Amino acid sequence: MEALPFTHVWLPYIYLYVFGGLLFFFGIIITIKSGSLDLKRKKHKIWMAVLLFGLLWFMVMHACWTLAAIGQYRLAVTIALVFLAGSVIGGIYFKTKILARA
Repeated sequence: MEALPFTHVWLPYIYLYVFGGLLFFFGIIITIKSGSLDLKRKKHKIWMAVLLFGLLWFMVMHACWTLAAIGQYRLAVTIALVFLAGSVIGGIYFKTKILARA
């Protein structure tokens, strides 16, 4: 199997998350400046964390799918499992430490 060039594999990924990420963050800034997202409120902070984690989740999973598509199965599964384990540990920490203060 012939290796695919960088421009066909990773350039679309980089483009998607650079420009899409910029639009995402500009949208968050607009939402904060309009007063729709008040980071002084606990529930709003939680939603901000959910939004940021969702973006990070899709970035990592998309990278894993791309790695699997080009035949790097072990690396894709390793990254996915490490990220999943970190997500579970972080979620438990978040739930016990942060939400316990409510």
